[in-house]
Amino acid sequence: MAAEPLTTTRPIGIPMQTLLHPAPETPLVSIIVPVYNLETCVSACLDSLLAQTWPSLEIITVNDGSTDGTARILDAYSERRPGIRVITQDNAGVDAARYAGMDAATGEYVMFVDGDDAIFPDSVEAMVQMAVRERADIVIGDYVRHLDRFGLFRRKDGHIPHSRVVEREEFLSSYYSGFFGMDRHGLFYTYGKMCIKLYRREFLLDNRPAPSGLRYAEDQLFNLQVFPAAERIAVLAREVYIYKFGGVTGNLSLSLFDDMLLLHSTKLSMTDREDWKKSELGAFLNNVRSFLATLAVSGKLTARSMPEALEKLNGSAIWRQALEAHPSLNDPFFSAMRRNDAAAAYGELNRHTILKKIAYRMRRAILKLVR
Repeated sequence: MAAEPLTTTRPIGIPMQTLLHPAPETPLVSIIVPVYNLETCVSACLDSLLAQTWPSLEIITVNDGSTDGTARILDAYSERRPGIRVITQDNAGVDAARYAGMDAATGEYVMFVDGDDAIFPDSVEAMVQMAVRERADIVIGDYVRHLDRFGLFRRKDGHIPHSRVVEREEFLSSYYSGFFGMDRHGLFYTYGKMCIKLYRREFLLDNRPAPSGLRYAEDQLFNLQVFPAAERIAVLAREVYIYKFGGVTGNLSLSLFDDMLLLHSTKLSMTDREDWKKSELGAFLNNVRSFLATLAVSGKLTARSMPEALEKLNGSAIWRQALEAHPSLNDPFFSAMRRNDAAAAYGELNRHTILKKIAYRMRRAILKLVR
C-alpha cells in the first residue's frame, strides 16, 4: 500500500526555532512515538504532533524494526522538521520502544503517543499548564475512540467529571481497587493506558520498573508500578487523545494469550490482600471469556484452535487458582472449560456471539468504505 505523502504545509503554532530553543517559562515536553509498520497512518500521527499549540516540543520516534515504508517516512519528517528525532532498533516490541524513547528524552515532561493514534492541537498545552499549576507528577486526560480515519464513527471512553488534584488517600483506594478488579467503575480503572498521561520525566525515570516484555496491556502493568510513587496526581476533564481503530487491542490473536496469562499472574503477585487476590482472579476469569469471545467474533478462534487455548490455560497456575477461588462460577461455558470439553466451550462462545459476529462484519464492511 502506498505511503501517505509528507505534508508540505507549515504546522500550526510551532515556530521551528522554539522547538530547539524553548523559552524558560515553557518547559520542554518529550513526545515518544513507538512505530512498527505504520506507513499508512504514521503521517497523520506526526502531523497532529506538529500542530500542537505548545511551542516547546521534542518528538522522538522509535522505529521498532519496521519492514514497510515507515522508516522512509520518519526520515523525511526528521529531515524537514528539526524537532523530530528518529531512533531505529531491531524489532523488540512496543514496551522496549517506549523505554528507548524514555532513555533518549530530555524534556521536563514526557508523553507517549502510539504511531497510529493522534492528539488534539491543544492537548500538550492543556496538560502541561495543569502539571505546572498543580505541581503534579502525573496528569491524566480523557480520550475518545475513532472507529474510522475521518472520525465519523466515534465513542467517548473516558469519564473524568471535572478537573482536580486527587488526594493521595483517595487515589490509592480507587487505583488499587480498580486495578485488582474490585471497582470496575472507579476513577482509575480505565486509566492503565500510558498514552493519555503527561509524566514529569525525573519522576518517571526514578520510578519506572524494568521492561516487562509484554505485548498485551504492558502499559497497565507499567502504571500499576509507577503510580503509587506519585505525590501529586491531577486529572483533566478534557479530551486530549484520539485512539484510532485497530492497534494491538483491536487485533488480538491467540499468540497474545500467553501475555494475558502473564499479566494477571504478575498482578496477582503484587498484593498480599486476600480480597484483592480473589477479585483479581475473578477479573482474570472474566477476561478469559471476553478475550476468547473477541477472537471468536473476529474469526481468529475456531473450533479447531479452541483446544490450543484450553491447553494454554491448563498449563498455567493462575487458571487453577481462579477456578478454585470461584467454584460457583459454573455457567455452561465455564462448566465445559472445567471438564476440558473444548468443543462444548467453543459452542457456548459461538452461541453467545452470533449477533456480535454479524455486527462485526457489517462494521468492517462499512469502515472499508470510509477509511
